[in-house]
Amino acid sequence: MVRVSATLPEARNWIEESKCADAHEDVFVATDTTVAQWFDFWIENIVGDLAPNTLCNYREWYVHNIQPVMGKMMIANVKPMHCKKVFIQMDADYAGSAIRQAYITMGTMFKAAKMNDLIAKHPMDGVRFTKPVRATDDIKFLTRDEQRVFLETAKRSRNYNQYALILETGLRTGEMIGLTWDAIDFEKRTLTINKTL
Repeated sequence: MVRVSATLPEARNWIEESKCADAHEDVFVATDTTVAQWFDFWIENIVGDLAPNTLCNYREWYVHNIQPVMGKMMIANVKPMHCKKVFIQMDADYAGSAIRQAYITMGTMFKAAKMNDLIAKHPMDGVRFTKPVRATDDIKFLTRDEQRVFLETAKRSRNYNQYALILETGLRTGEMIGLTWDAIDFEKRTLTINKTL
């Protein structure tokens, strides 16, 4: 930028004001974007290339747990106490692993908001969830009788084959959906998981 000043003191003042403006150029100005508006933009434009199941999970955690607490809030007004409230409300009804997934969803969403200058400070800073994730020993597996009853009941569903395959192999839904014929070796009687959706 070129500027012509009438006097030397005027030029010096302009230089000092310009230096000050440059030094404070990154000063944050709050936007009027709500958490709900940001979530919609974030899910479509920033993380939209993730696996469909991941996006589905992000939407589920948001709609059922995050949105009721802070969806209508201006994103710049969200504080750690609001984030913690989400986890407190989930504590009675959800396992630690589920709360952890909501934690990841919120953390990722707010990290992107900070990176895009919608917020000055990450509202999850200092927020932690304390409900422990269950150890594998605590997970209850279906007994053989329960598996048999499940499959008998599932026979009435048009998705019976998918249920049976998942039950027999332990595949995740995205892994099952990603299966193609080239993943099956009929001679070796093997199934190779090489894609996920």
